[in-house]
Amino acid sequence: MDKLGPMKHPKFAKRFNQAVSLAGVKNTQRALSKLLGVSEVMIWSYKNGEKLPRMAMAVKIADELGVSVNWLLQGIGDPIKQATEGSSTKSKPRRKSVQAIVDFTEKLSEHERRKALKILNITFQKNV
Repeated sequence: MDKLGPMKHPKFAKRFNQAVSLAGVKNTQRALSKLLGVSEVMIWSYKNGEKLPRMAMAVKIADELGVSVNWLLQGIGDPIKQATEGSSTKSKPRRKSVQAIVDFTEKLSEHERRKALKILNITFQKNV
């Protein structure tokens, strides 16, 4: 596929490709498609900065590649997840809370999702 002009999301594309490299995953559209459960065309669009993933997919990408969602989407913080992340006895309730937030944000526009993510970043930074 030829690029039809400048990338829409070059910073995300760079971080996505870096996350794939850091994870040591086979860097082919087919392998990533199988890993993430999306089409090869969608993988191409992420790798080439044509599209941003929805929040649920961003969480899945981050989980599968072992990077932080904040870093993947916004370049905030360390790309590598901390070993203790989600490993406490509170992890199941926390996962349900995170899933509820993800489900809610799926209904928002891209602009509203970005605002919500900024609010969540501030909240989580204060609670860490």
